[in-house]
Order: sequence, then C-alpha cells, then structure tokens
Amino acid sequence: MMEEVKPYPVQPSGETLGYYDPHNPPADSITEPKSENAKTDPDQMDIVKATQYGMIDRVRKLVDEGYDVNEPDPENVTLLHWAAINNRAEIVRYLVSKEAILDKLGGDLNSTPLHWAVRQGHLPMVVLLMQYGADPSLRDGEGCSGIHLACQFAHTPIVAYLIAKGQDVNMIDGNGMTPLMWSSYKAFSMDPTRLLLTVGANPNIQDKKFENGALHWAAVQGNMAAINCLVKFGADTYMENKSHQTCMDLAKLRRNGYLIMRIKEFRGEAEVDNSTILKRLKSNKTVRKRVMQIVPFLVIFLMGAIPQLSQPWWVKLIAALCTYGVVYTLFRTFFDHRFGELVSLCISFSTKFFLHTTYAYFLWPHQSLLHNVIFFASSVCMYYQFWATMKRDPGVIQCSQEDRKRTIIELAETGQLELSKFCTTCLIKRPIRSKHCSHCDRCVARFDHHCPWVDNCIGSGNHHHFVLYLTALLPCLVLYFYACINYWSEECTTTFQDDGFRAYPSQVLLNKV
Repeated sequence: MMEEVKPYPVQPSGETLGYYDPHNPPADSITEPKSENAKTDPDQMDIVKATQYGMIDRVRKLVDEGYDVNEPDPENVTLLHWAAINNRAEIVRYLVSKEAILDKLGGDLNSTPLHWAVRQGHLPMVVLLMQYGADPSLRDGEGCSGIHLACQFAHTPIVAYLIAKGQDVNMIDGNGMTPLMWSSYKAFSMDPTRLLLTVGANPNIQDKKFENGALHWAAVQGNMAAINCLVKFGADTYMENKSHQTCMDLAKLRRNGYLIMRIKEFRGEAEVDNSTILKRLKSNKTVRKRVMQIVPFLVIFLMGAIPQLSQPWWVKLIAALCTYGVVYTLFRTFFDHRFGELVSLCISFSTKFFLHTTYAYFLWPHQSLLHNVIFFASSVCMYYQFWATMKRDPGVIQCSQEDRKRTIIELAETGQLELSKFCTTCLIKRPIRSKHCSHCDRCVARFDHHCPWVDNCIGSGNHHHFVLYLTALLPCLVLYFYACINYWSEECTTTFQDDGFRAYPSQVLLNKV
C-alpha cells in the first residue's frame, strides 16, 4: 500500500513565479522533495504523514485521541492543505466533518487548501472543497486567486469550472495581472488562452507594474499559440507598455524572426518599396483579400488564353514569363496568411466558370441536342447543390452561455470534465461523432470534414447536399471531356486512325500552337 500511493510531501514554492522582469524571464526552478521514508510503519506515522499517504484509519485514530484538525505543523501547514495537495478526498470529508477551517491560510505562500489543489491540477478536489464552501477568490501571498493559479499551470478544466462557478474572467491579481496574461505567459498550448477569450476575457487590459498587455507577455515568451488566439480576438498589436514598447519591439529584443514576421502579417505590413499609394493598398486588408481572390482566376484564364493566341511560340513564351513576373510580384506584395484559406474556393469557382464558358463558346455546336440538354441539366443541379453545400448550416451545435456553465459544472461534479469529451472553445460537451472545426471555429454535429472547395464544414446539415453535388459534378465532367474529344476530332487535323493515340495529343496541341 505504501509503495503504491506516493504522496506529495512538499509545499508549493513561489520561486517559479518570477514574472516581474519581462525582458529576462527566469527558467522555472524545481523544488526538490524532502527526504521521506516511504516504508514507515503506518501505525507509527504522525498525522501529517498519514494525511499525505491517505491513511484514513490512522488519521481518525489520532484525531480521536485529541489532535486538533486545525493545528498547523511546524511549516504552518494544516492537515487540510496536505489532504488537498495529495487529492485525499476521503480525508478531506472527514476533516471537514471535524470542523476543519476550509480557507485557512498557511505555508510559505500563505495559501488556502484550495490554492494547493489548483496548483496540482486536482479538479475533483477543487470541486469537493468548493462544494463545502471554499472561496476561490481569496488571494495567496503572491496575490493570486484560484483562477490565476489555474492559468499559470495551464489546468484548463479547472479554469472552466471556476468560470462556470462565477469567477470573473478579467479578475486582477495583486500585481494587476489577469488570468489571460498568465496563460499567455505560462501556457504554451491553445488552452486555457482560447477558453478565456471565448468567454469574454479582454485581451487589451494592461498590468499595473509594466503596463504590459497579454500580447506583450506572450511575445516575451515567443508564445505563438497564445499570440494567434489573442490577435484573432482583437488584441492591439500597437499597444505600448510603460517603456513605450509594443509586442513587435519585444519580439525584436528577443531576435525572434518568425514572431516578427507573423506580427507584420497581422498588422498588414509587407517588405516592398516605399511608394505611398502602394503602402496604402498593402495596409488595406480588403484590397489584399480581393487581390488574393482575383489572382487564381486570372492565372487559370491566362493558362488557357496564352496557348490560344494566334502568335508565334516565342510571343507566347514572353507572355507566359510576363504573367509569371506579375503574379510573383502580387504574391510578394499583397498575399498574407489568409491565402491558404481563400485559394481552394477561388480555384473551385474559377474552374466551374471556365468549364461552362468554354463549353458555351467552343463546344456546344459540335454536340447533339441530347448531349447539351443533359449537360445543362447536370450543371443546374450541380450549381444548386454546390450553393447549398456552401451556404447551409452544416450542423453547428448551438448553446447558450447559461447552458455552457451548467454543462461544465455537471461534468466537473460527475468527474467527466475531460478534454476528450469537452470542447474548450465552444464550452460544450461533445456529442458522439461531433468535432470542433479549427477552420470554422465551431463544433459540428456528425462532422465529416472541412471542405476548402466549398469553404464550409460537411456535417449533419449539409452532408446530403455535398453527396448530391459530387453526384451531379461527375456527369458534367464526363460530358465535358467527351465534348472536347468531339471538338478536337472536327476542328483539329489528326492522323488518329492511322497512327493511333500516341501521336494524337501532340497533333491536337500543334494545331493550336
């Protein structure tokens, strides 16, 4: 028994919180456990060690013999503190029944038992203590409440539970730090930063000492996960701290080239010439978006138009090189991180448009009436299903703020608040086969995939439209290629019957070249 259950026989240290110099953030120090003999006879244990190891019978015996459950040990730590940090729920219940003080301050950090449980990430213990009436808003010796500690150690389920129980998401600690600042500085995953922003944390509050915002603290650590979340939720990249430094200045001090590049992208800056008009165009996000949408359309058009020109081959080569130069310049000047999200839909629209314009301009006179009618009917069906797939609700799971809080509390108090079953962005319990889409930033019922070609998720609400769209698209493509073969047969001089298919493609191209 003694070897199976290991206690945590040291109290938390405040040395890991060295956050007061954003220009020289210290490495986390590690507190070494004190030497303990894990094989001590349970019947010979003192009450502190018995509490640490979860020996409830020994604790009962010593309390019955007259030990005061509120008496601190030589380190000024109560039994409830030791039970909380070691997640000994049965002992906590027993101590509370013996009138143990829930919010007694103790230890080097002058913390409550709830603070100790939060530091260790013991959600069941946090739930139990709060059910008995522990106050999560009390401050420890560092000025931090429960939610600040949970954010420092990236205990996302505890953060969610404390917010659901009414803790202020913008609560200021003793040094003017908000939970969001702490998570941006200490947590290098998306959560709990994303969770805090989802429930309304203000990304532009500044702390009292350095007047840093959450972006400053994230930039100090080079925390790109936090920076992406903060910018997405409206953090000001031009905000200055007490030293008149922006997050960009801190990134430059750290010589973090990737972070500098990303902040420039977020601001809409680029590395081109100093023309005033060009600068204004580049700084306009709408202009950049329109350029990114138009360029794929023009590229696809010119890929077909240049070979079709009635000019010598060298003229066509020059035109192709000029096209490449223009596209490359536009790419370096106007394109940003959004291009990856836009290009698939732009290509999807462009190919459909040119497929039908070339059919109408070149191919339809060479086809039979039945062929044209079937192609037209398939196209109408395809366009309708394409629109429906793109615009219909894919099955987004809707939930009110009160329902979210109720769900979090219910899951936490039943021991089911696990990240595999709970979406920390939408703050809902994930139904079976649902998933949170990182592109659309929402949970979708019966999620199949996110389709970039329709710029929408495919889920319970539009899956049948997606299948019908693909079904209608197939005959359109088959009929189009068949029409191309008919057109080439009638308009291009070939020796297909004599030489076979091997010479056919080159002869078709040479007819056009």
